[in-house]
Amino acid sequence: MPDTFERLKAALADRYAIERQLGAGGMATVYLARDLKHDRKVAIKVLRPELAAVLGAERFVQEIEIVARLVHPHILSLLDSGEAAGLLYYVMPYVAGDSLRARLRREGELPIDVAVQVLREVLDALAYAHGEGIVHRDIKPENVLFVGSHVQVTDFGVAKALHDAGGERELTATGLAVGTPAYMAPEQAAGDSHVDYRADVYAAGLLAYEMLTGAPPFTGHDTRQLLDAHLTHGIEPLDRMRPTVPPTLARLVMRCLEKRPADRWQSAEEALDQLDRLLQPASDGSVVLGVGRELETASFRLTEDVCRRLDRKSFDPRMIGDAIQHLDNRMPSDVLVCCFHACGLDAEAFAPFLRTTRHRALAPTLLGFEPERRRPYRLHLEDHLVLTREWLRAMVAEAHPHVVVVVGFSSGADFALRLAAAPGPQQPVPLHGCLSLSCNLARETCFVTGVLAQLGSGGEADTLAALGAVGKAAKSLDEWMNVHGYLLQIARKFRGKLDSLQVFAQDIVQPFERATLEPFVQWYREATRQGRQLRCVFEDSAMYHGLVRELRVRNLDDQILGGSYEEDSIVIEPDTSHFDLMDPARVERHVDALVQRLRQ
Repeated sequence: MPDTFERLKAALADRYAIERQLGAGGMATVYLARDLKHDRKVAIKVLRPELAAVLGAERFVQEIEIVARLVHPHILSLLDSGEAAGLLYYVMPYVAGDSLRARLRREGELPIDVAVQVLREVLDALAYAHGEGIVHRDIKPENVLFVGSHVQVTDFGVAKALHDAGGERELTATGLAVGTPAYMAPEQAAGDSHVDYRADVYAAGLLAYEMLTGAPPFTGHDTRQLLDAHLTHGIEPLDRMRPTVPPTLARLVMRCLEKRPADRWQSAEEALDQLDRLLQPASDGSVVLGVGRELETASFRLTEDVCRRLDRKSFDPRMIGDAIQHLDNRMPSDVLVCCFHACGLDAEAFAPFLRTTRHRALAPTLLGFEPERRRPYRLHLEDHLVLTREWLRAMVAEAHPHVVVVVGFSSGADFALRLAAAPGPQQPVPLHGCLSLSCNLARETCFVTGVLAQLGSGGEADTLAALGAVGKAAKSLDEWMNVHGYLLQIARKFRGKLDSLQVFAQDIVQPFERATLEPFVQWYREATRQGRQLRCVFEDSAMYHGLVRELRVRNLDDQILGGSYEEDSIVIEPDTSHFDLMDPARVERHVDALVQRLRQ
């Protein structure tokens, strides 16, 4: 009888070109193949004959089809499955990156931030699968694959198929076990027929322990000894093995590794929630674990169709084919938060928030405000809004979130409010809420933009004098340092060529030249009329206290904010200056408050 490779190659010749064997494990042999229909590389796993005999083709296909319905960013999808020439197989995308096992062999213990990210993504995958009624039963480093800077969990389904087919006992009699002894929960090791989600929580704890210490808690070649160790031996405390592991993280992992299922986290979702709590900024802005996420830089290309929507008076043909750059934290979440910087700054202004938030968060740099751009475009604010609407529409189409929130700071808060207030053309912008951090209420609150808007053509001397006047208006040393830091960023980036800033600043200031409060009232009414939730947060200053008081009194008397006004939608943050509102912990707290209202 021809060997498995030749049998598989002949049986699947009309659909897959089998190239070579990639590896073999306890339950399957893996082959690299090319999907002929879609011209892509795939991995085909063929079950060992002992497993195939226990399962049978019909039951295998039934059970594996259940797993095929799993769709999650951290689960390697199942593309195909079936029986061919007496062989049971299933097909997955080919991932060229390392497995977690390969990385552990090469590096030993991993950096704490990398280990936390991997653990979080594995728990996220498990929480989703558990919600679909599927227990993995074989979580181990070999089944965690790196795809770029993220991971995907593979091999959901084989252990499930065996369990649901009732074949575990029969299989054990042949000398094989469902799962891997070094990563089995005690109840699996004991042969308990009622293994549930908590076995996966234990295995996730073993992964974390190995990533952080460089070795699993129990090692050896004797299967019986490994199983006995999981049942009876204590595990050396994680922070004793690696003292630099934060105690809170060590406690989380060690609770995953409790012998009794009832003493562990009761679900992957509960463990994930606890890990996210550790990653949240504390009230003083610090992060409990001190772990920041890597941010990706991505771009949105400006096509002719997008540019066709721009005002021809300020249109520059160079824009066609150009791109809006943005930062992306790639955090798995059903909430998408899009952050808009103040005049003259860029996406980096929100980078600290993107690194610590538990939500998927993006921060675009408005076109022409990029640090490296030599010839900025002179775009009016309305054109920026047009481009941003198209960018936001594309980001939502890619992320498929349930909740979309925009956040803006200072003049970026005005921008976010206008985005929320503007009625969409034919297709409404997919936007549910807006967090405004110190938007303008009057001409006197247009601090830096007011000066930039008045810049003339007097050259460097006039620019220097105007910017110096802004610094002199500071009312405290902290404010002086913050303002000068802001101005220094602008001066270094634009090197005196402030034309594009002047146009943007004029458009920010212009509505307030005619009336105090009225522009804000108009944006508030229009945004809430469209069903969008607002949360407008202001600094604790005498000027804003006076303006917010006037706003509230007029609304009390005349309901100027409309019938959809809510009391907690306008907030003065105690003991804060203007730039304090950008503290990541504060931003997160207000985003969470807005999201909570949206979910209700």
